[in-house]
Order: sequence, then C-alpha cells, then structure tokens
Amino acid sequence: MQPLSYYYYNVLEGLEKPYDVPSAHLQEGYDILYRHGGRIEMDLVRKAEDSNAQGEPYYWYEALDAEQQAKLHKALDDGNPAKILKIMQRNGYAGILYHHAREHFRAVSTG
Repeated sequence: MQPLSYYYYNVLEGLEKPYDVPSAHLQEGYDILYRHGGRIEMDLVRKAEDSNAQGEPYYWYEALDAEQQAKLHKALDDGNPAKILKIMQRNGYAGILYHHAREHFRAVSTG
C-alpha cells in the first residue's frame, strides 16, 4: 500500500455520517478509520472479493454493478483507500466501513 496522502484524510473528513450507524458509534467508527489510515478499507474490499470468489458474496458487494466492483478492485490493486471510501459513499455503503472498523479493528485500537 502506498503512503497515505493528505487526499485520503480529506476524503475521510468529507465522508457523510452514515444513517445506518447508531449515533453512539459514529465517532468511534470514524476514529478507528482515521487511526488505521486505509487498512480497514483495504481489508474490507479484500475480504469482499475473496468471499465473492468463493461464491458467497457480501450483500452490498453483490448489489454493486460490474463497473463499481471493477472500480473497487482497481482501487485495491492500486492501494488507494481514498478511492474505496469515495466508491463506498457514492453507493450508499459508508456505514459498512464503520461497522467493519468496529467489528474487526476495535480490539486492536483499544488494546
């Protein structure tokens, strides 16, 4: 993964507050995303693609059209988490990032 740029943090700061994340978890999820600087986005897309390849796609990944999936794949290959953030938000799945951060990176952040 390339070193993160100022651009990544600008995209993260501009991320809309997901409506499907409880308000009590919004700041925590954001802080975890910020602290891990792109690793969460890369991990999420990698897991989604692996699951899709095994015939068990994540519901949100399956709902994306082929063009959006290709864009996520390219962003993963390019090591560009800012692009992943933009694609996820544009398709209404920013909340998935918050949930993934809390479920899989919370223990790392607190412990």
